[in-house]
Amino acid sequence: MSFTAFLIVLLCSVVVIVISLWFIRHQLKLNQMREERIRAGENRYIEERQKRIDSIRVLLKVAGTDEINWIEASIRVKHLLDQLGIDLSDHDDVSAFYIVTEKTLHIPTHEQWKALPKEAKAKFSNEMDKYEKEHAEHLMRAKQSLTVYVF
Repeated sequence: MSFTAFLIVLLCSVVVIVISLWFIRHQLKLNQMREERIRAGENRYIEERQKRIDSIRVLLKVAGTDEINWIEASIRVKHLLDQLGIDLSDHDDVSAFYIVTEKTLHIPTHEQWKALPKEAKAKFSNEMDKYEKEHAEHLMRAKQSLTVYVF
């Protein structure tokens, strides 16, 4: 093998090594960026989860007061539990939120409620009052149980 051929092979080897090193460095940067995005996503997930848990705790503090009635609190708590992926419908005490929510699914909300005639609003209000009285004790137990529940 001539000296020129040796230099060409040596130069090609150096070029391959440089390209390989560049590729490895590039892949390491991509991996680092991917890990940072994953960590950011996990942190965002943890923050959102904590916000939902805090919302449940705030709702429980004011549930059954003049600020929020049991029906609305039940619907919101159940919705937040669903968002957390927690199903406590089989829990003896907490199931009250699920029961009340299920019984009131047919009642219009928001804009539909505003559009209802007075007679329909009165009918639905009486029905909601009936459910609140019927499940008052169970709702209080649910509130106490969920207040101490570890999410």
